[in-house]
Amino acid sequence: MVLTMRVADLVAAAATAALGALLVREGLDLGLGRPANPGSGFIFWWIGVILIAAAGALGLIGLAAPPADPVPAGEGRWQLALAAAAAVLAYALVFQPLGFIPSTIALLTGLFVVVGRYAWPVALGLGAGTAVLSWFVFARLLSSPLPPGLLAGILAGS
Repeated sequence: MVLTMRVADLVAAAATAALGALLVREGLDLGLGRPANPGSGFIFWWIGVILIAAAGALGLIGLAAPPADPVPAGEGRWQLALAAAAAVLAYALVFQPLGFIPSTIALLTGLFVVVGRYAWPVALGLGAGTAVLSWFVFARLLSSPLPPGLLAGILAGS
């Protein structure tokens, strides 16, 4: 039996697991609080746990999947990675002034269009749905403070 693996997936899994471990540690250092009153590190801890789980799945895929076809030169995959990194940086800059929901809709819609190559209407629906669902889970169910930004007068409990 020949073990085939996707080295890029394994490297990405290791990097994702390392980031997840860092977030788990930082979340613990900041304090998890209690379920009814989450601490500052609560969201960081959960994001870290989710990243570690995703890294595990990606690692398994990397071990089990046949090697990927190489991306032809000139495909612009590195430009796509730089564009995604720039989008996340822009998200971080507008997160407080615009608020969680508008900035998250913009980020996710852009990523769905550029990276996922979804049509605009589908990408907007996915971005808006994911942002509102995430806001509901974190702001309403977990009582985590999220910046309301432009929706300050509309959203109670942000």
